[in-house]
Amino acid sequence: MRQFDFGRFNGFMHHRLNDLLLSDVWNFDVFNESDLHSAAHGYIRSFFQRNGRSNIYVRCEPRLAGMKPDIVIFDRGNPIYTVEFKFFTKQDYVNEEAVFKDLEKLAKVVNRFGSMKWGFFYLVHDSEDSYTFPNPALRKRGYENISVSTINVRRKEGTGRRRTNYDDWRKEFDRLIAQHREHAA
Repeated sequence: MRQFDFGRFNGFMHHRLNDLLLSDVWNFDVFNESDLHSAAHGYIRSFFQRNGRSNIYVRCEPRLAGMKPDIVIFDRGNPIYTVEFKFFTKQDYVNEEAVFKDLEKLAKVVNRFGSMKWGFFYLVHDSEDSYTFPNPALRKRGYENISVSTINVRRKEGTGRRRTNYDDWRKEFDRLIAQHREHAA
């Protein structure tokens, strides 16, 4: 078995996973944070299966040091990566308290285990404005070895341009959410 390529995995987590999750939201495959966990779990498992890493496994919400991270990736039983998600479907709303609570949990898990390489945090939101976390600001708050990715379903994070057909997508997303709520009652 070849050496694990941490750089390749980090690249997947920073770029490809963002694209896959955004695509799932836009294709109405993801409606809430639990759906996001499930989708990410599948994509991460597929990444390791394609790369011949049979000794690595991915778990949703395992108990670690008294906490339950959203996803943990293990190598031969040792945690090496952890992933947290926040998904805000309400327009122009991000609950910063909830975001920093999850970042704090992520930092505790990353710092608790010597085998832990990195923590990833994904924030999915629908806002007119970009919502970013510069790395120096994260380090200043004590969040070492944590990467934060934001996925704005309305605007492209890099350019700030509004996504094509956003209004049509949003109308259908809201219609489907309302229909789901009807069936839940």
